[in-house]
Amino acid sequence: MKTRLWIASVLLLAATGCASTRKAAEIDPTFVASESTWLYRDAEVVNRRLKPLERPQVRFEVEHAIRHADSVWAVVRVTVPHRSIRRGECFKATCVLQAPEGLMELGELSLDSGHFLPNGEGDVDVVTRPGRMQNLYLSWRFAWDERMRMHTFITVFASLTDGRHLFQYLPLMLPLFWSDDTEDEFYWPRSAGIPVEVLLDRSPFENR
Repeated sequence: MKTRLWIASVLLLAATGCASTRKAAEIDPTFVASESTWLYRDAEVVNRRLKPLERPQVRFEVEHAIRHADSVWAVVRVTVPHRSIRRGECFKATCVLQAPEGLMELGELSLDSGHFLPNGEGDVDVVTRPGRMQNLYLSWRFAWDERMRMHTFITVFASLTDGRHLFQYLPLMLPLFWSDDTEDEFYWPRSAGIPVEVLLDRSPFENR
């Protein structure tokens, strides 16, 4: 599978107050700090400049992991709170399928509010507002292998940069608990018409 790059352009609307921002920042962070190994190597400097854990966190959660005969469909929800990415910053997350017998890179998501990426163009526009969060959905379909039945994860390697400082988060492991939809076909038909790998701005499981 060719590695796919998804780009989401983040538009930050001005806050009308700071109460909602503080409330969001009190949520336990999804990630834990680790030292930067690029640009500025001093973790103290990086933490002081970016304050990566003193802000609402971009969060990842498996929405569904579905098996249908010899194929599977995995959908990961990405929650982007207001002020989780500040103006002039770029958040990147590389997703890797990790199974007992090997690894497969699924793609990279970039949330760009600083025009780091070519032409400032994105697959999806993300607009964040005070007190609100926006969800994006990473969707993949690929072949089933019996060795993926247990101990299979999507691992997220995330980083945050302002162009001078880079903060790397500890990897986040999302376990995949497969739901066999081969007979019931309750979820699988919803994948019809959706590309094999895609970034969506709404859940494919929402009632339309």
